[in-house]
Amino acid sequence: MKIPKMFFSLIGFLMLIPIYQGCVEQVDAEFDLQSDIIFVDGYVLTEPGTSSVTISKSTFQNQTTYQVVNVLNASVQIENINTGEIIEFIEDVSGIYGCPSNFAASTGEEWKLYVELEDGRRIESNSQIVTSPVLIDSVHAVYSPEIEFNTQFDRLVPGHRLSIDWQDPANEENFQLWKYRTFEPLFVCKTCQRGVLRNGECEPTGLNWGPDYYSYVCIPDCWQINIGKELPIFNDRLEDGEMITEREIAILPMYQKPSILVEVQQFSLDESAYEYFKVVNSQVSQSGGLNAPPPAALLGNLFNPNDASDLILGNFTAAGISTKRLFIDRSQITEYAITSPDPIILENCPTCPTSYPCMESFTRTGIKPNGWP
Repeated sequence: MKIPKMFFSLIGFLMLIPIYQGCVEQVDAEFDLQSDIIFVDGYVLTEPGTSSVTISKSTFQNQTTYQVVNVLNASVQIENINTGEIIEFIEDVSGIYGCPSNFAASTGEEWKLYVELEDGRRIESNSQIVTSPVLIDSVHAVYSPEIEFNTQFDRLVPGHRLSIDWQDPANEENFQLWKYRTFEPLFVCKTCQRGVLRNGECEPTGLNWGPDYYSYVCIPDCWQINIGKELPIFNDRLEDGEMITEREIAILPMYQKPSILVEVQQFSLDESAYEYFKVVNSQVSQSGGLNAPPPAALLGNLFNPNDASDLILGNFTAAGISTKRLFIDRSQITEYAITSPDPIILENCPTCPTSYPCMESFTRTGIKPNGWP
């Protein structure tokens, strides 16, 4: 199996931002560059509508840059090994494959993932057993005008520390992974750079004058869903059976001023999934790990049934989850946000469009989120 030397850089990049398309990362030209590396991030979960699969691929634009894009038009399904039930996943406009809204796995069920790419390449997972969820008791957000030093802006920035409380079950090993997402008001649903909106698409104006872009406001109300990039994990070997309070899981810099709703998911992992995410976090955090021998755990539990030498990165995780939401009111904060939104520039003609629909996806919703006042 040929494993490229930029392996760890890519696995860290893919793990932390699997849903953002078109991101470009500089790579040292001396690396043994390799394109078409497939990464699969799949979950079967115990809350309705939350199971999802993201498929990404590395492509190289030239000898010094690679691009990570979502893989579209794949066939994705999971199989209940106990009953033979097949659940088809549907691709949405953000390129993520989601389960039916009423689907939820149950504790103790055994599931397997099947993926077939557009070119016929097949990916399968080992079967995984769904664990019992451990409930989140409460979520806290504490504001600080200087939450962390931001290297991009070269200054201390404001934000919130996000933490949770939960009761750890006694006399059993428990492993947790936390993810979060935020719901933020979205006012512009489409921007056309050097173009105008016609028939739902941006078309170039062909003019050398006028504004650099036109804005098309959201109708109806819309919320942007941002996925946290951190993957904090925990095991209870030193805290078995304790009430765990104010465990910090993330920092939320205040990039924009409007209030936000944050949702925290607590995943109950089995030990093999915990060890996988532990190694991933270790490799992402260690800048000196690029040329180390790749631990087997980084390869997860995915494989090509037709080609044992095919390199498939990622993991299929079966987990019980607990979810809590918290509304963070920023209206009384006096510090400025880190960034300022671009001005809204509308077309100035009676028949020109000025709005764009809020299209439902994993990254955008027009349905008022539960917990939003």
